[in-house]
Amino acid sequence: MSEYDFEDEGFGLSAEESGQNGKQGNGLRQYLDEISTQLKEMRAENAALKAEKTRVDVETALKAKGYAPAAAGLYTGTPDKLDDWLTANGGALAKLAPEGQESGEVTPQGPPATTVSATDQAQMQRMQEAGTQGVLPPQGSEAELAQALKNAKTPAEFAEIMRANGSQHNWT
Repeated sequence: MSEYDFEDEGFGLSAEESGQNGKQGNGLRQYLDEISTQLKEMRAENAALKAEKTRVDVETALKAKGYAPAAAGLYTGTPDKLDDWLTANGGALAKLAPEGQESGEVTPQGPPATTVSATDQAQMQRMQEAGTQGVLPPQGSEAELAQALKNAKTPAEFAEIMRANGSQHNWT
């Protein structure tokens, strides 16, 4: 027998361990199943750790840009794409109070209350008043208006209904 002949040697294992009793490979299968289970658990843990790191990175980036870190729960992308997402959705997110400002003070959000000059506001007010002088705002639903118009017996009654619902046409 040569030094490389392992046919009867069983690789130094007993007859039971070498699989000669019909249990060939059961030990190896069991070992592979255990390793596979451990690998799945490690992958799940790794994925959870990566997700947590990404969330922390996004929270840090949001805070650095002046947004509330709680908005990180809304963002599902990678931290390097955060600027694109903020460009599209940043207006809807809560801003952090500037440093040095007390939390009781409210920071105005959005555009200023008005961007129209005082003279233009006065002109707009006159236009609104001129458009509605002597005319009541529409009353009821469209179905009610349609029914009232159908039920009008005279042209004068029809004209009155039309004027009452915003028409400035002379129906007489």
